[in-house]
Amino acid sequence: MKKELLLASALAGSLGLAGVAEGASMSLSGSHLVGVAGSDSDASANAVKASTIQTELDASVSETTDGGIKISSGFTIINEGSPSNNPSGLTLTFTDGSSLDLISAGNASDSHDIAPPAGGGETGIAYSSANNAPGGIDFGGASDAVGFEYHSVADALGVTGLKFGVSASFNDEAVSSANGAFDTGYGVGVTYVSTAGDTSVTVGAGYSGASYVGTSLTKDESHAHAGISAVTGDLTVAAAWGSGDTVGTTTTPTQNDMSATEMGVKYVSGDMTFNVGYLSSSGTDNTYGGTNADKDEKKATSASVDYVIASGVTGTIGYKDQEGKNEGSVTTAHSGSSWYIGANISF
Repeated sequence: MKKELLLASALAGSLGLAGVAEGASMSLSGSHLVGVAGSDSDASANAVKASTIQTELDASVSETTDGGIKISSGFTIINEGSPSNNPSGLTLTFTDGSSLDLISAGNASDSHDIAPPAGGGETGIAYSSANNAPGGIDFGGASDAVGFEYHSVADALGVTGLKFGVSASFNDEAVSSANGAFDTGYGVGVTYVSTAGDTSVTVGAGYSGASYVGTSLTKDESHAHAGISAVTGDLTVAAAWGSGDTVGTTTTPTQNDMSATEMGVKYVSGDMTFNVGYLSSSGTDNTYGGTNADKDEKKATSASVDYVIASGVTGTIGYKDQEGKNEGSVTTAHSGSSWYIGANISF
């Protein structure tokens, strides 16, 4: 009897009989980075050098219904050399090209930000943990795992080059505490692409808001950003700006007033890519209900050269110069220069 059951199972799997569950399609992708990084802070007379080895391996799963709707998800197996999981929610991609993210969906404002070029490689000196100035324009966009994000089709609403998104998330059962808690949030974003002669111009903008519950909290999240990128042949020039209020719900909760500006240039010449980037940001990190704190600040100029050694293998030389301020005073241990030389193998 056992043999007959095994034979029936094999036939069902090979013939794809109706009503029999089969596995969804899965693919693996990732990268392996190996290099040497060095740093020289303004507080130390000696430079520090160390090897850096990082591995990332991701799994993607998807399948398409008889009606043409693609259902996809995924998870991380290894992240920077450490076992991980970091599962994503479900994404439904419809026959017209629009899509809907469900569960841990993210924020539509972040999905439409402009990311100016910046120097690559594992460069940088860790900023002070007390420095709450943002590391880029996308410091807003808080969300909860229970929510959705809708991505429109290209050329949405009959406008050539227009795409938009909307999102919302909910945590109506949040309980007020001294550290605060996310309650509800939403986001909207738009991207518009046009051409001017030989130049392709992309404009992106977004707005996000979120409400919190917390003892003495007098601000909620309210964050806006806008940016522009122009590509002419092998040259890309971009700039972006973000400003607004955010709420921190850690063991040292803060309500923050932040702003950031990013600018960058990229040039591709054959197998070589040159990047230069600049960041300037500031933020006040008041306690809940507090006012008039001095600004934290971050400034960084970065540059890198990438060279395609072989298919899937890229060598990188990078450099960064940075300055950090906490409550208006420079922190020399978190300011200085750093460099990187290494290779990245992607698959």
